[in-house]
Amino acid sequence: LKLFLLGPPRIELDGRPVDIARRKALALLAYLAVEGQPRTRDQLAALFWPDYEPGQSYAYLRRAIWELNNALGKGWLDTGREKVGLATEQPLWLDVSDFEAGLGDGRAPAHDPARLAAAVSLYGGDFLTGFTLRDAPDFDLWQRFTGERLGRMLAQALERLVDVHVARAE
Repeated sequence: LKLFLLGPPRIELDGRPVDIARRKALALLAYLAVEGQPRTRDQLAALFWPDYEPGQSYAYLRRAIWELNNALGKGWLDTGREKVGLATEQPLWLDVSDFEAGLGDGRAPAHDPARLAAAVSLYGGDFLTGFTLRDAPDFDLWQRFTGERLGRMLAQALERLVDVHVARAE
């Protein structure tokens, strides 16, 4: 499973595009992947369906989980009674994770411009470009802050790349 979230969101499974019809199901997948930790059903219901009564928001969450299981196949989500997360035993590639890993701690990759350039090349656009949820303001806030953080990381990486190339007179 490959998740491309830098730029317009795109999902691939075994090299083929995956269509996830419901925006909140896609948002749920993106959120769980970027956060990297399971979240309680209460947290997810409040994040994505804040204006609904608990019973209705849990029903919508179950529907989003069903949609993801239907689109991806069983085994990608770890859905317990209390928490929902991505299955850790499944091979998942996330462009955001590779981007962050390629930038390292902010100092080490400056000595390896190829590694830094490879990380920068993963940045296909702003985080979840063109994607919004009209009735989930806390998700939109999370998306905005995540996008701003990743944008700052990109700017710092580009500055480091320029510094390396200037120092090498390239």
